[in-house]
Amino acid sequence: MKLRRSRRRPLRRYKPVTLRSKLKQERRKKLGKLALYGIAAGFIVLAGWRAWKAANQFLFNSECFRIRVIDIRGTKNVAQSEILALLPFREGDNIFKPLLSETEGNIRQCKPELKDISIRRGWKKIVVDLEERQPVACLMLDGQRLGIDDDNKPFPLRGKLVKEELPEIVNKNDAERKEILEFIRMFAPEAKALYPQVARFGMESVNDIVFEFKDGAKVFWGPPEKNKLKAKLRRLNQVMEDARSRFATYEYINLCYFDDGRVIVKPGTPVAATKPQPSANLPLPSAKKDTL
Repeated sequence: MKLRRSRRRPLRRYKPVTLRSKLKQERRKKLGKLALYGIAAGFIVLAGWRAWKAANQFLFNSECFRIRVIDIRGTKNVAQSEILALLPFREGDNIFKPLLSETEGNIRQCKPELKDISIRRGWKKIVVDLEERQPVACLMLDGQRLGIDDDNKPFPLRGKLVKEELPEIVNKNDAERKEILEFIRMFAPEAKALYPQVARFGMESVNDIVFEFKDGAKVFWGPPEKNKLKAKLRRLNQVMEDARSRFATYEYINLCYFDDGRVIVKPGTPVAATKPQPSANLPLPSAKKDTL
């Protein structure tokens, strides 16, 4: 009996895969993806740049975006021609070229009489909104009469404000001027009949308010205390009325001792014996006094 020899099946050979080859394959895949992403990003950037360039040319060269009107609003004492001369653009220029915030800052520096300025774009126009400072008093600085507003900002008076009667602030120090302006802000609404008669305001070294009327009479008010304003003002009106009935003139009324219940009045001297004094010198006199 013959035995058949079994055939050997060839063994299937497998390629050995190492960890290093796997890492190489993953790196190649990542590099391929990065290359594709980079090419796509480059195309997007190039397309965006061309679109931006086309839009830029359209916005800055098209006739649709030309300035047809420059509308200046809010002028009272400042002439429109002065503001127009300070603007770095004219009718017919492109509406997007002007730097509006920079223009606002430059005009504020050139025109301190402007409290605020706003420049904005409209359809084929530029709108300039102005807010002028309103003086509550004046001061002399280097021989020039300047206005001063509630913000303690000196500025040149323009237009009708040049001839307007304003009380003068004689103190040059900023902190003292600020205190005086705060007092004026409280005093003016309460003393509607008395305030127009005041020629100048000052402040003593002890933080006491002094003001002088147009006839030369002075009032030493004392500290600017808001809670005592109405009571002091009522007492001042009574003393002024009584002083006019008793004296031909009076030099000053001192309210510094108001808390002690005393008001000091110094009667005036005859006109022939009166010596003129500088308006800015407001010392507390120490002459003979009559107490009311």
